Amino acid sequence: MPKKPDGLHVRPFRLADAAAVEPWLEGPGLSLPAGAARANWPARLLADPRITARVAEAGGRPVGLVRLDTGPDRVAEITVLVAPDSRRRGLGRAMFGAALDHARRRGVRRLLALIDLGNEPALRFFQECGFAADGLLGDRLRLVRLVHAGDHRRPLDIEV
Repeated sequence: MPKKPDGLHVRPFRLADAAAVEPWLEGPGLSLPAGAARANWPARLLADPRITARVAEAGGRPVGLVRLDTGPDRVAEITVLVAPDSRRRGLGRAMFGAALDHARRRGVRRLLALIDLGNEPALRFFQECGFAADGLLGDRLRLVRLVHAGDHRRPLDIEV
């Protein structure tokens, strides 16, 4: 993974980040819960022990969010969001690199990304990060990547 762009800091998500992050969740394939649950999404994100959420900051302001939702099978669904005015600067790759390091430390075996078929930039991003297509789930492409793929490390385990 490439090094982090100068001035980029990735830290745990905080309740105060919700106002900056929420507008980014309006993009293709993303959403917030409906009704009363919408107001509580940041607290629920922090309260769920399966979820790790990190915010990328540059210049003292949030510019991205990466989320890992890890199941008991040690497969984690990953979401990478970059603020619209901060895209195409390597931030997504740096955030993915930080999430991949975190996944390794937590014993995650595989990452999963569900991407809308029409979201070409996201499809290209995840494929460039080593994800491979693994079928369709409705109108989304299921992409998977072994956590240790492509870095000359032994896999955590071998499936038979």
